Amino acid sequence: MGEGQRATSTRTAGALAVLVTAALLPFGATQLEATTSFVPALISVVSCFDLLSVYLLVGGYRDRGELRQLVMALAYAWSLVTMTGYALAFPGAVGPEPPLASAPSTAPYLYLLWHCGFPVILGLAWTPWPRHFPLVTPSVQRARTAAVTVVVTVLAGLATVVATVLAAPGLPTLIVGLDTSRMTRYTAPVVLPLVVLALVACHGGTRGRSGPERWSTIVVLVCLCDLVLTYVSGHRFSLGWYCGRALTLVAAGVVLVALLASFRRLSARAEHHAAHDSLTGLVNRRSVYSTLEVMMDRARMTGRPLGVASLDLDHFKRINDQKGHETGDLVLAACGLVLTGSCRSSDVVARVGGEEFLILLPDTDEAGTMAVAGKMRSAISGIAIPSLEWPLTASLGVTMLDADDSGADLLRRADKALYAAKAGGRNRAMLVDVGA
Repeated sequence: MGEGQRATSTRTAGALAVLVTAALLPFGATQLEATTSFVPALISVVSCFDLLSVYLLVGGYRDRGELRQLVMALAYAWSLVTMTGYALAFPGAVGPEPPLASAPSTAPYLYLLWHCGFPVILGLAWTPWPRHFPLVTPSVQRARTAAVTVVVTVLAGLATVVATVLAAPGLPTLIVGLDTSRMTRYTAPVVLPLVVLALVACHGGTRGRSGPERWSTIVVLVCLCDLVLTYVSGHRFSLGWYCGRALTLVAAGVVLVALLASFRRLSARAEHHAAHDSLTGLVNRRSVYSTLEVMMDRARMTGRPLGVASLDLDHFKRINDQKGHETGDLVLAACGLVLTGSCRSSDVVARVGGEEFLILLPDTDEAGTMAVAGKMRSAISGIAIPSLEWPLTASLGVTMLDADDSGADLLRRADKALYAAKAGGRNRAMLVDVGA
């Protein structure tokens, strides 16, 4: 996915979040039935998301040392701690008498610490930092820095939860019964501007970035939509309240999904590089030998023929010696293209050495294999490299799979045919019969 596509995907997600919130606002105050199992289920899922996000973000920081990524991890650590406090104070979440419900408004205050602190810390991760502040931590310091900062954040979150629980009886009551209008009136003028500032900071700080961190803006935007729906709903267990909690789940999972998708792409890329030659893009030696065994087994089971051709560029050392390795690389890359173009999608072309290629042709008889070999030889002769004055040629050795062959036997015969083509004057394809 290119940079333009990435930007489009985040813009689309942001627009969708805003449109859904706008569509729900007129119905936000609709009262629904109280479901006591909703909050525990929500907390359980968000807790898992937060733990995984902290783990992956800290791991990314330890790999690359980017402090902004560590601050993102701290936002999720803060969310985990304050959300746990909220769960322990919310009526019915862990029992009829929550252990941290020192006052009726303990849960709302902890909710605000959670839903305001989380996006604000994400905003701090992407706000402009002092010019000379080190953005990257040296590798020898990363493990200790990550451990200390996460522990300090967790302890700060715990201390804040404890302080809130102790102070709650003396703070203004935010919720009366299910009515949350006082919470809206007292806290929205402070909380909403803070989250908007965090949104602006994330948008500016992640612009142009291509990693999972670019989704921080969407996380903060979803948190803002969550708060707006909660404030507008006016009551617990209203449609807006339930939808706000659902958006909480989205906010917790957005970056996590982006991280997992990024790791999947990196894993696929690593697997591709491990199996392919970096210069030509063809399958490499190790991979083609494994493929050969699979094709041999399939050919024996089906009774279908399997042709093998070993190809070597003629006088390639002369190209490197007289024109340089850069020209040699151009020749090899061009050969990779024309050889692939000379085959079917079911055939396999591999680079197995400097200027050596191996071609596997399933379901191809002797005549067909020789025809493909001739086509390849002609295609290589037609390659034009501006810095190369003489024509390219190639020699090929061709053989067919025999019922008793091992992979080594098959490759030995192909090499024997190749040596015969070289000895016979090069720029030709030679066939070695089975058993030779």
